[in-house]
Amino acid sequence: MEPTVIVVDDEPAVRDAMTQTLRLDDWQVNAFATAQEALAALTTDFSGVIIADINMPVMDGMQLLQAILALDGEMQVIMLTGHGDISTAVEAMRLGAYDFIEKPFATDHLLDVLKRAYDKRSLVLENRELRKELAAQSGPGPRILGNHPQVKSARRQLGYYQQTDDDVLLVGEKGTGKELAARFIHDHGKWQNTPLITLKCRLLPTHLLEQTLFGGELPHWANKAGKLHAADGGCLLIDGIEALPIPLQQRLYRYIQLRDNPEHPQTSQVRLIVTSRFDLAERVQREQFDPALCQHFLTGHVLMPPLRDRCDDIIPLFQNFTRTIASRYGIEAPTLSSPQQQRLCAHSWPGNVRELRAYAERLVLLGEDRLDNAAPSATTESKLPTLTDRVSQFEFEILSDALRRHGGRLKDVQQELGLARKTLYDKMRKHQLDKENFKRNQH
Repeated sequence: MEPTVIVVDDEPAVRDAMTQTLRLDDWQVNAFATAQEALAALTTDFSGVIIADINMPVMDGMQLLQAILALDGEMQVIMLTGHGDISTAVEAMRLGAYDFIEKPFATDHLLDVLKRAYDKRSLVLENRELRKELAAQSGPGPRILGNHPQVKSARRQLGYYQQTDDDVLLVGEKGTGKELAARFIHDHGKWQNTPLITLKCRLLPTHLLEQTLFGGELPHWANKAGKLHAADGGCLLIDGIEALPIPLQQRLYRYIQLRDNPEHPQTSQVRLIVTSRFDLAERVQREQFDPALCQHFLTGHVLMPPLRDRCDDIIPLFQNFTRTIASRYGIEAPTLSSPQQQRLCAHSWPGNVRELRAYAERLVLLGEDRLDNAAPSATTESKLPTLTDRVSQFEFEILSDALRRHGGRLKDVQQELGLARKTLYDKMRKHQLDKENFKRNQH
């Protein structure tokens, strides 16, 4: 995606020249003639940079700068100044402007300052996301674990939906953690003090779904039964929405329309979080899903990736499961051998994270080390580990072996592997290795 810059200057010639220059350098430019117009277009999640002229009528650049920093104190603003305004520009930097550029300016200088300001803004937003994610992941309640890019992307989206009222669709194969993601949205966000009611559509016979969801054939607000009534003021998790017959899908869409209509106050106010194992757009093409309901949910959906697409997460996830289960029962977590790790990574995991957790529980409680290398399902294609995956796995095995033999003593591991202390820490963090686990495993 092209980086964005807002240009604010009341002189059309300057505004047009800067717009043309920046677009030639692959910037997305939004140009405004007045400070008021630019300010109206800004939100706290703006990821770009603002370039503003100091001398403008009605609301000048200094006033605009102060208004922008009041909105977000870490917004990056570059001031344009004439030769006689240097002292004002210096004052602007004291107030919080990123830099100032004196007219006339060289294009290369403008682009250099702009890129540095954009990099700083990107870092600010990235750190904010990391802080939000850390707060959610370290607090009580469900967590979404994993370092694969698709998992990180899903976590960012789930973090956004925690703070909104939007309906959400969670899509993924069985066992990918859709219900966990739903509880992550509810338990960590603005809805956490409201009820979360669950309807599992695939577990109910068709003739009971209408009664269970709506409370019967009457308009749901006329019934004192049904999940929609029970969830009033809170959230309703509809698990397996594709299992609803199309007439009930259409009725659910009519409910959404009434709920969002302020002239229909008797309608219960329920936030909908729905899950599906299938691509709903494809089901619409097959006339197996209502188009209007599909369009409503596709505006806010999160994809939960299958475990076979995130090989680097398998061992860390498995270790987390074994430690958690062992701690719950007051027993020691097993240490995986290299052959066991290889089998874990080679397995196709048709049941995804749910299957991985079940296997971890068997290994901890029963000592069972049975893992059938089942063929991939007919709808998916098996993927061989890439060179990067294999190198990462080899590095993990070397580090684990050294830590185990030295009882978690990092100084000895450093000396054996010829690693600087910081390098060893970084690699242990990458592979989620904890020296304390290896100390406990020494006899």
